[in-house]
Amino acid sequence: MTGIVVVLIGLLAAGTAVCYLLPRASLAPMTGASLWLAVLGLRAVLVLLTALIAVFYLPATELFQILTHWCIHAVLPFITTHLGFSGHGVGDAASVLPGLIVGVSAMWAAFGLGRAARAMRRWVKRSSLGVGPGESVIIGGEKVLVAAAGIRSPKVVVSTGALARLDEDELAASLAHERGHIARRHPYLALAGDLAYAVARPVPGSKDALQRLRFCLERDADEYAVNCTSDPIALASAICKAAADSPAPNVALATLAGSGAPARLRLLLDRPAARPKTWAEVMGRGVVVLMVAGTLLALGMTPSLARAGVATLEASPPAHSCE
Repeated sequence: MTGIVVVLIGLLAAGTAVCYLLPRASLAPMTGASLWLAVLGLRAVLVLLTALIAVFYLPATELFQILTHWCIHAVLPFITTHLGFSGHGVGDAASVLPGLIVGVSAMWAAFGLGRAARAMRRWVKRSSLGVGPGESVIIGGEKVLVAAAGIRSPKVVVSTGALARLDEDELAASLAHERGHIARRHPYLALAGDLAYAVARPVPGSKDALQRLRFCLERDADEYAVNCTSDPIALASAICKAAADSPAPNVALATLAGSGAPARLRLLLDRPAARPKTWAEVMGRGVVVLMVAGTLLALGMTPSLARAGVATLEASPPAHSCE
C-alpha cells in the first residue's frame, strides 16, 4: 500500500513539474487540458487512498494504539459517564473522519453541479427571445454576453447587447468560439475537472490546476474559432468588449471572456509564438499517458487494497484494557 502511494506521489510530482515547466504556448490546448485534468485526477486518487489508509490501515499500527488508547476515562469516570468521551472513541472518529469528509465533499459537489446545470437550462428557456445568428439563442440584456450554456445539451446564447455592440466579424468569431466549446465537448471536460477538484481540494495547488484546465479549454475554443474564421484580431476585439460585462464562468456557462483573457489575447495577437512545439507535445502526451495509467492502476487496485485493509484491521491486536 505504501509503495503504491509513493509511486503515485512521484508521478504526480513529475507530471506537475512538467506542466509548470513547459511554456503555455508550447503545447496544443487540448494536450494542456489533458495534462491538467490528469493532474487533478491523480490528486483525487491520492486523497482517496489517504482516506483508505486512515480507515483501514492506520488503526492497525502500534503508534495509533499508543496515541488513541489512553485511559483518562478510567481515571476520571465523569468524562465517560456524563460526556461519553474516551481515547478509544477519539481514535475511531479520527480514522473515519477523512473518508467521511471526502465522501461528503464529492456528493456535495455532484449535487451543486447538477443544480447549476438545471438552473442554467431554466435560465436559457426563460430568457430566450428567439433564434439568433448561427442557430444561437437570443437573450435580453445590454451587456456583451456570448456563451455556451448547459452541459448535456449546451446552447450558444447571445445577448441583444452583444448583437448591438459587436461588428459582423467580431460576432462571427464569438459564435465560432462558443460553438468550439460545444463541438470539442468542453462542458464534459470541465465537469470532470470540477468533480476531481472536489475530491482533490485538500492537496495544495489543486485550485490552480483547475484554473489552468479552464484556461486550456478557452484556448482550444479560441483556436477552433480562428480556424473557422481566420480572423484572430476580430476574436481578440470581441473578447476585450465582453471582458468588462462577462459574468463569472462556471461549469455550466462558458463565456467569451472566460479564463485567462489577458494571456489568451497575447497568444491571439502573436500567432507564431502560439504554435505548439513538437518536442513539447511528445513530452506532454507521454506524461499524460503515464499519469492516466497510474491513476487507472490505483483505481483498479482499490477494492483489493480495501479488502486487505479489512483483514489487517481484523487481525490487529485488540485495544488494551483500561482496568
